[in-house]
Amino acid sequence: MKRWARVLGWTAGILLGLLIVAAGGIYLVATSDYLRGQVEARASDLTGRKTSIAKVVVQWGWTANVKLEGIEVANAKWGKAPYMLKVDQVDFDIRLWPLLGGNLVLPRLVLRKPEVQVEVGDKEQLNWSMGETPVVTGAAKALEPDNRFDAPLIGKFEVTEGKLGYRDPKRKLELDGTVSTAAGKAGDGPEAELSLKGKLEGQPLEMRFVGGSVLMLRDTEQPYPLDLNVSFGATKMTMKGTVQDPFKWTGANVDLTLSGPNLSDIYPLLGIPGPPTPPYTIVGKLEREPGLWKFVQSKWRVGESDLTGEVTIDERRKPEFLTAKLVSQKLVFEDLAPLVGATPARKTNVSPKQAQTQSQLEASGDLFPNVPLHVEKIRAMNMDVTLDAKRVIAPPWLPVQALSFRVLIQDGNATVKPLTLSVLGGGAIAGELGIDARTDDPKVRASLRLTDIELRNFFRESRYFDATQGKIQGRVQLAGNGRSLAHVMGTANGHMAFALGGGSVSSLMVSLAGLQIFDALVLYVAGDNRIPIKCAVSRLNFQQGNVSFDRTLLDTQKSVLHVKGQLSLKSQAVQAEIDSDPKSFNLLDLHGAVMVQGKLRTPQISLGRVIPIPTPVFGSAKDVPCAGLTQEILSGP
Repeated sequence: MKRWARVLGWTAGILLGLLIVAAGGIYLVATSDYLRGQVEARASDLTGRKTSIAKVVVQWGWTANVKLEGIEVANAKWGKAPYMLKVDQVDFDIRLWPLLGGNLVLPRLVLRKPEVQVEVGDKEQLNWSMGETPVVTGAAKALEPDNRFDAPLIGKFEVTEGKLGYRDPKRKLELDGTVSTAAGKAGDGPEAELSLKGKLEGQPLEMRFVGGSVLMLRDTEQPYPLDLNVSFGATKMTMKGTVQDPFKWTGANVDLTLSGPNLSDIYPLLGIPGPPTPPYTIVGKLEREPGLWKFVQSKWRVGESDLTGEVTIDERRKPEFLTAKLVSQKLVFEDLAPLVGATPARKTNVSPKQAQTQSQLEASGDLFPNVPLHVEKIRAMNMDVTLDAKRVIAPPWLPVQALSFRVLIQDGNATVKPLTLSVLGGGAIAGELGIDARTDDPKVRASLRLTDIELRNFFRESRYFDATQGKIQGRVQLAGNGRSLAHVMGTANGHMAFALGGGSVSSLMVSLAGLQIFDALVLYVAGDNRIPIKCAVSRLNFQQGNVSFDRTLLDTQKSVLHVKGQLSLKSQAVQAEIDSDPKSFNLLDLHGAVMVQGKLRTPQISLGRVIPIPTPVFGSAKDVPCAGLTQEILSGP
């Protein structure tokens, strides 16, 4: 918010700065006996910069006319431009009698070919800063209006062929543009116009501002009109409406619209660390209280999701503090993928960069994208953000129906707590996430618990739904570091543990994996059946991105299936095998494990045969002590 407020501030500040210089010159001309020389000397004291004036012409009278020609105000010593301000001519009329009462009345003020150079130094200092000398500070405070009706009374104000340059090397911001006043359209009053073009962090930046003239500040009680359009790369921002008092931003009726391919792109423009998103459009009202900006009545369209809410930025706190309360009646789960550097699986309504990332993942077979997350932006602003998604639309394999979370960011340390995902059938996934971005190698952690999640809901919209049942319990404790999801997973340490105390799975699903060829042949003809599950447990141990299967098994009436092998999250590949240990006599057994190997994204499943034909086998496997094993893997470190 502060960044675009500065954009408007440039407009008001430039005009006000020119008025300050002109007003100071007016006062000095009216009271000095040594016209040009004294004006130069005192203007230098007033501005804190060496000031030269080529010519001073005064026509005295109760309403005097003053012309100052060839004005040049030197830049700060550290500045790059040769001057801070250059004006071909300042031509104004001034009524002398009101000066005795401390009132500045200018029936006419014309600035011809003013050139303003604004620069920001490496220590965030501004060359136009009025705080570098006591004289300047005092003059600025004396001339600064408290409200619109304290502004100088000007009958006619005109700027012709004005130019503005803005340089901020630290933010890679370069702007050049024009400043002018013009008659309003269709008989309206005069307008002030500011048009700028340049670059910000290498991206094209354009800005056009049209507002009421300086005359409106004093001569009328009508609200001050403003119309701002900003383009930064593919990001667009418009602000249109009226403000009763633009100096205090009171009585505002201003509509703000923001759109673009990715909300994280707003940081260079507004100074707000927005989260990565799919393409978005946001509309709302912009309000102001002392030290506080408010974005209210906002409606968000992010990807395929809809949100509403309110955002405030408190400038009185250092660093600035953002509070957002958002509610969604429809949240598409895929739209959260960019938060971790992933991409929505759909082909439409994604940004060009996200579509390119998805194509690269499909070509390489990788699951985790290596897209750098600019988490250092978390240090720029403290936040308290809540989201309550009443209805979540998730893929068939993820039975989430609602979610809520609260994000707290304090000095670069972000915590998502509490995080709750409500699952179909009454289960839940709850816990917290954390990102410590106080260093250039961010640390990421996750602590989650899965409670009473219906197994069948992972197979909704599939042929296995009706034959599957049981409730899953689970625990996730992971920590990693890096600047992308691929790096974090490639350094992950911790574990994931899951348990199913009883239920059933589709016999056809198991048979098609190659474990019981005889059952599969029968079921192809007779249809699907259930295989009762006595117990299923799995613990995955993570060590620097290498994952091993620990006590991972499925206990059925016929056999116990054991999973062994490893995953490498660095190479994003798997090499595992599933062995069947029969409990009783089996006429047709393949004597071979089911092999799962290849990229995590698209692993290949095959049968590792030891004997090429099925032969009888006498099984001796025992039932698994499910209760004790479940408690052991879920409560272990």
